[in-house]
Amino acid sequence: MNTPNELFRTVKGFSVQCDLTSRIILHFGEMQATFRIQDFLNFRRFINSIDIRSKIFDLSDESDYEFVEAPQVNIYHKLTLCELIQLRELVNGTHFSIELNSLLHQLLFKESELV
Repeated sequence: MNTPNELFRTVKGFSVQCDLTSRIILHFGEMQATFRIQDFLNFRRFINSIDIRSKIFDLSDESDYEFVEAPQVNIYHKLTLCELIQLRELVNGTHFSIELNSLLHQLLFKESELV
């Protein structure tokens, strides 16, 4: 049975993990993207590498938007800085949830071996 488990939710989007495929599915506005875990980690690095602070203080029109792409999952979007910050929150929250679930699984598995 394919039951998606919600990992993280914000007012602008949410993420789930598919039990069957172990893929991460991001829903952000009209964007829906399905990632293998390595692709998700690469996308997170890309999103976090964007220097939002410099864009905020840059008065040029080009700094008001950022073109976000992840060709391996067909993402090609022009996002405003607010949308970029919201996407970053969703991606980092999802990453935290994955790490926390992994840590809990390790601890529970290790504890069950000791019993």
